[in-house]
Amino acid sequence: MGIRAVHPGDDPPVAPPTPPLPQRHRERPAPNWLAALISSAGVIAAIMGTFLSWRVADHESGFVTHLIGWDQAGKAVVILVAGLVAAGATGALWTDLRGLTLKLVLLATGLVILAATGLEIANVLSLDPFDGYVYSVGSGLPVVAAGGVLLVLAALLDRGPWAFGSDRPA
Repeated sequence: MGIRAVHPGDDPPVAPPTPPLPQRHRERPAPNWLAALISSAGVIAAIMGTFLSWRVADHESGFVTHLIGWDQAGKAVVILVAGLVAAGATGALWTDLRGLTLKLVLLATGLVILAATGLEIANVLSLDPFDGYVYSVGSGLPVVAAGGVLLVLAALLDRGPWAFGSDRPA
């Protein structure tokens, strides 16, 4: 039956040594912290700039009016939606997802934000003085533009492949 009595002075029976099981762990790529951090800063800047002053109207009497971006519903909504889409892509970067689709989303949202900001800056700069008011660009538009630049930079710094069919976790 395989049972053996151990007599005093005998060594107890020991099972033969088994080879150690191979360690199975998933090889994860090095985290893409730099691109994820830059993308996060770009998303924060783009969304935050939507609620800052976009147009400043200085009256010759000293009265100053600030028009925030959210008061300009058309362009502000485009920038906010692009910022939220970029936030989803940034979340994917933080989880080490890589691929061409992610890069294209970051690139496209950054370029949409830059285009909308450029159009609004051109609009503000083209306003002629009227009824004692002189118009200038507020602090929100440069912040939004910086967010767009950071999103484009994050897309370029992402270490994932620039090839179709590479959209899978590494």
